[in-house]
Amino acid sequence: MPMTSVRSEKLPARHRMTASADFAALRAEGVAFRGALCLLVALRRPGEPTRVGFVASKRGVGGAVERNRARRRLREIVRRRFARLPDQGWLLMLVAHRAAPTAPHQDLASDVEGVLTAAGVLAPIAIPGVAPGSGGR
Repeated sequence: MPMTSVRSEKLPARHRMTASADFAALRAEGVAFRGALCLLVALRRPGEPTRVGFVASKRGVGGAVERNRARRRLREIVRRRFARLPDQGWLLMLVAHRAAPTAPHQDLASDVEGVLTAAGVLAPIAIPGVAPGSGGR
């Protein structure tokens, strides 16, 4: 049976941060933006594709189930907003806080949007027929 040509909804591999050197660079040089449910560490890297990493530590979040749930929830929130992030120029690391696995989805999503906006990497939602910055007028 032939596979359909449905595009994957996964975060593209070139935009996933997996190298320990990238995480180390973020810890050493990145700028932190604190939210109520997560922390964003951002670092400009002109000329490189934007890459996102997700961290949920045992000490910060809890056991394996809670850590996996926190990372999954953060990854899904970022995946749905990925089109609003720049394609190049950033390393981003989202660190889950203890309440992230159990917080209501809208609260966690708002927190993630807040820290991404504070870092200056999240573009506003484009509304068809409305010029940016016009306030809908």
